[in-house]
Amino acid sequence: MKVVMFLASLLLMVNASVMACGHCIEDKIAAVYDYSVVSKAASEKHAVAYFGIDGPIVVNTANKQSLQTAISTLKGIDSDTLRISLESGSLSLAFDPKVVSYAMLLESLEKKLKTKNLTLFPLDVITQMPKAKVASR
Repeated sequence: MKVVMFLASLLLMVNASVMACGHCIEDKIAAVYDYSVVSKAASEKHAVAYFGIDGPIVVNTANKQSLQTAISTLKGIDSDTLRISLESGSLSLAFDPKVVSYAMLLESLEKKLKTKNLTLFPLDVITQMPKAKVASR
């Protein structure tokens, strides 16, 4: 019986590691990624931050507009760069790190979303244009 329990525990651990492969993070980022936002931010020495949204998300136009209105008023962000995907539960935006630190941005976003019973979790920050990878023959 102990061997069966051990094998069952081992199987659960393997299953958990397979599920935590990071694809969901990449999908969330891809849903709100905009090359023009990243390239413009890099040229202005701004950063682009990606966040996951957790909580009871109602996917409709009114809810998305409400989030956009609340977030676009934050100090230091480039409001025209805000991208929200309620379907994937993610958002991205460019911000000026000379005006607002990443920590202050995260805190301000969390305050705005808390009023809607939503929370944020950081996914990634881009501070410069990624280098293109060239395939070799």
